[in-house]
Amino acid sequence: MMFAQVLKNTSTVLGLSALLAASVSAAEDTSIRLSKDSLKLALDPEYGGRITELWYGDRDLLAVPQPGANSFGSTFWLSPQTLWDWPPIPEHDTAPYVVSAKSAESATLSSAYGGGARVSKTVTLNSGQSATVDYRIDASRDFPEIAAWEITRVPNRGLAFAPVTTDSVKTVRGRVAYELEDDTLWLPMAAGAPLVEGKVVANGTEGWLAYAVDRLLYLKVYPKVSIREMASGEGDIELYLSGELPFLELEVQSAAHSLKGGEGLDWSVEWLVTELPEGLEVRSGSPALLDFVRKQVKQLSKHR
Repeated sequence: MMFAQVLKNTSTVLGLSALLAASVSAAEDTSIRLSKDSLKLALDPEYGGRITELWYGDRDLLAVPQPGANSFGSTFWLSPQTLWDWPPIPEHDTAPYVVSAKSAESATLSSAYGGGARVSKTVTLNSGQSATVDYRIDASRDFPEIAAWEITRVPNRGLAFAPVTTDSVKTVRGRVAYELEDDTLWLPMAAGAPLVEGKVVANGTEGWLAYAVDRLLYLKVYPKVSIREMASGEGDIELYLSGELPFLELEVQSAAHSLKGGEGLDWSVEWLVTELPEGLEVRSGSPALLDFVRKQVKQLSKHR
């Protein structure tokens, strides 16, 4: 009887332990997962509402080796950076977001107010290749100048490129081994190359920024910004290479606006992921690569 009672008590304890372990595991997995055909996204509402995964088939374009404590995924900041210096406003970058809507193909999340503004984002999968990220900034105070800023971290072993106004290109931090050819900014990166910190900013002329890696194209398309509309000290296209960890930041910004308390700013970025055709040479200055990207941009514009 005593042995049977011990077994019963032990089973109860083990059952409770398993239940508690399952509850802890479930609590830790806060991700929202969106899926449509070959395209899958994951967002973490508990960590800045970030997009933490971007899968096309069996490949995750946001899978950065050694991501560090905070250097991963796609996040959102207020521009210009002089609004907060460093680090980014935690309510927008790392603190929990509230989920207000969720389905298999879309989710809407909002931050708390921080730095005088609240950030909301809606991520919607449009097809097995494209998604739309709609952002909104709601101001609780006056901003003489403010812009939207999307930052996405990817491995630093691909080729980033965008058409630019060549005299707008500036290295604002460290060193960046970029190339300018045919009014296009090219940043080729080799896997395993020594890490050198640097940041380059530019004014894009066609409203897109591309990144090619592992025979995949990841494309950001956003409303074009003129040089006069760029936030002070910023570019609507920015590329940042970490000198400590193997990642590149693909950054795009909206035009700068003034906002009064109670007003809002809406801005959207289209994401496209697709395979690059066999035989298409991925290199700086490739006319065929530029032509391919422009065709993708044109196709996206037809479906807006």
